[in-house]
Amino acid sequence: MDTVPISSSVRLAFDEDGYVVLRGVLDAPTVGALRDAASCVFDQVVGATLAQQVAHPRLTWWRLPDGRAYVFKVKPVADLAPAFSNVARGQTLSAVASALLGAEVEPMEDKITYKEALKADVLWAALPVLGEEVRKHSDATYFAARGFSRVLTVAVCLDDCPAEAGALRVWPGTHRRPVEYVPTADQGPVVPDESAPDDDAATLTAEAGTVLVWDAALVHASEANLTDKPRRLLVLGYTAVGR
Repeated sequence: MDTVPISSSVRLAFDEDGYVVLRGVLDAPTVGALRDAASCVFDQVVGATLAQQVAHPRLTWWRLPDGRAYVFKVKPVADLAPAFSNVARGQTLSAVASALLGAEVEPMEDKITYKEALKADVLWAALPVLGEEVRKHSDATYFAARGFSRVLTVAVCLDDCPAEAGALRVWPGTHRRPVEYVPTADQGPVVPDESAPDDDAATLTAEAGTVLVWDAALVHASEANLTDKPRRLLVLGYTAVGR
C-alpha cells in the first residue's frame, strides 16, 4: 500500500465540510484480505454466541421488528486478524489521517460494522427491538468522555456501498457548530431533524476499497441495507499522538 497524497484543496474541503471520500485507496488484494478477515471474525464471534447461547463481549446486536436477530458490529477486531492491524497501523491510512488532522496520529478504536440479519433463531436472547437504520448522531461527546479531544473516523468500504445498501449519510459542516441531542432508551443521544434536516444530507455512495473519512463531531446516519449483498465497513478511529 502506498501513501495517498492529500492536496491542500482536499484538506480545505475536509475542514469546511467535515468529511472526504477517497476512492481507490486500497488495492484489490488488500481489500480481499480484509473481506476474508471480516467473514472469519463474524463466524468466530457470532458462532461462539450461538453455540454458547451467551452474547460475545465484542458483539453489538439487537432484534428487528420481524423477530430476526441483527448483527450491527463487532468491536474491537484489530487483534483478531493481521489484515485489520496491518491496515489500521499501516502507513497509508495513518498518513491520510495525519494530513487531515494536521498532527501525527495513532489508532485508538477499531470495529467492523456488518448490518446483517441472522437466519438462525435466537429466541433465548433478550434483545432490544430496533430497526436497521442508524439514527442521526455524532460521536464527539462519546470520545470526549474517554479523554479524546478530537477523533477522525476512517472507514474502509469492504463491499460496494450504493445508496440502497444503507450508504453513510453525513450533514456537511455540522462538526463546526453546536447541535441538539435528544436521549433515547436504546440508541444513545440522537440528533433531531430540526438540527440536521434530511434535505441537507450528503449520501456517500462508494465502491469497495474506497476510504471515507469524517470528523467524529460530524452528524451522520445510515439507512437499512435493502440489497441482498453485504455492506461491511472497517471503521477506525485516529487521534493525535498524546491527544
